[in-house]
Amino acid sequence: MAQVIVSYDREGEKQTIHTGSKILGDLDIKYDGVPEDERGGTAKQLLASSALYCFCGALGKALETRGAKYERITGTATLETGVDDKKRARVVGIALAVTVYMDEEFEFIFDRVEKIMQQGCLVTASLHEAFPITYKLYHEF
Repeated sequence: MAQVIVSYDREGEKQTIHTGSKILGDLDIKYDGVPEDERGGTAKQLLASSALYCFCGALGKALETRGAKYERITGTATLETGVDDKKRARVVGIALAVTVYMDEEFEFIFDRVEKIMQQGCLVTASLHEAFPITYKLYHEF
């Protein structure tokens, strides 16, 4: 079974996530010049980013594997929070909206892949039991 290990370091106000990735490197979280009331939400942004990145990557690979070519994939992730029955803050859902820019000749492949992608990707499918995730896929010709 594969493992991913990241580490976290906080020294004063400086926070660093060491990803161990040659692509991502270290993620520095800096509060310098950011008012106290605007500092929240970083973990939610990272979770939403991870879900969107994984989903778009899996979508692109699914299209390519079936021979579809596309110019671009864009998307947004909207993460919603609420509270559980004990009034603790929780993520209660994520909505992904993704658009694939491609030639019309690949529409039939997009339609097949769209059905497959409703099952999610590694990250989003792993979260299905925790909260609802919705997927809206669009294509532009």
